[in-house]
Amino acid sequence: MTAARTSRGGTGRPRRTKTWKPARRLGRSVMPFIGGESTGSYTRRLAHLNGGIPYEEFWLMFGTPLRRGGVVGDPLCGDGYLNRSALERLAVMSDRPVPQLQFALPNLREHRLLKADGPPVWDWPWDTAGCFLVRVCELCAQTKGTSLEAYLASDATWQVCARHGRWLDNRREPGATAIPLTALPEVVTASQLRLQLERRLGAGGRAIFADAYAITSCWWNIPALNAPVWQARRRALGRAGRDELRVAPLVFYPEAARLAQALAARERRRLRHTLTPKEDDGWLERVALLLEEWGMPVAEALDLVEVWALRHPLLPRPRRAHCTAAQRPAHGRWRRLPLAAPHTDQTVEATLGERSCLPWKLGELISTELTPAPGGWRLSGRA
Repeated sequence: MTAARTSRGGTGRPRRTKTWKPARRLGRSVMPFIGGESTGSYTRRLAHLNGGIPYEEFWLMFGTPLRRGGVVGDPLCGDGYLNRSALERLAVMSDRPVPQLQFALPNLREHRLLKADGPPVWDWPWDTAGCFLVRVCELCAQTKGTSLEAYLASDATWQVCARHGRWLDNRREPGATAIPLTALPEVVTASQLRLQLERRLGAGGRAIFADAYAITSCWWNIPALNAPVWQARRRALGRAGRDELRVAPLVFYPEAARLAQALAARERRRLRHTLTPKEDDGWLERVALLLEEWGMPVAEALDLVEVWALRHPLLPRPRRAHCTAAQRPAHGRWRRLPLAAPHTDQTVEATLGERSCLPWKLGELISTELTPAPGGWRLSGRA
């Protein structure tokens, strides 16, 4: 497929000014992927690579606006979405198979494609549904040979670059670059634990980590419940640590990951219908020991864990005579953890904060009753 731009000369006849030919080296596209990149960021790099084609014109090469008057946005502030036909055109223009594009770029996956059938179209909404834009690690960008600012389509306002030990987020203020984690290797380890948990358990694991993140967020929101090591980590970050809300997820990430492991262990037993009240009490005691290890006020911090447990109540053991093979609890630590109540209404579009069954958000003002105060504030914003 070729795509051309035309202009009119003095005679009024169309004059061909450019024909699309993907930049190639040894028969392959020289445009490397950055895993998890947003569609807008990737296509901007692709346009830049191929002679610096104006970005707005580049998008018109693989589709037309879905909405009348629709315009191409800034990859720094939002992302564009394609229908199936436009995705196929982009695959030709990038010299990449559709499955490769969908694997590398989250907003090109099936559930993110526009439902419009027929000719190729795209849309660039004001809000990037289901994701936040997080700046790519500068060191990763350099290894991919790009000098442009690139952005990830992330399920949270932050990510960890384990390769270079850097904390990435969606801050846009001048000088707000990635935060080195040299002094806090436990944060990189926590990120690896989370990925292992979610890859092993699937959708249920992602929901469980979201619950653990919500609980630790609430502990952060109440100064009396803060673990002593959190302030030590803030000090280790130097100047960056003064921005309390920015570094909050970074600071409590290790405890959130370990708590997620504990919650997942209980949830697996619960969904197998094999968790008894006595065993549940023993599990709660082990969580209390974990809180004691972290130096937190055990009784108060444990209250929030018990709220979570009440939302995930014990299930009666099914009678074998009435239990089919498909209904029998799955065994083995590598089995997927299904989404179950109270997470059954969760969609694939849900971000980290939206996956939790708990109402607490990072940064909300908390009253003495441990509930969000009216007019509370929190970290938000899609970009």
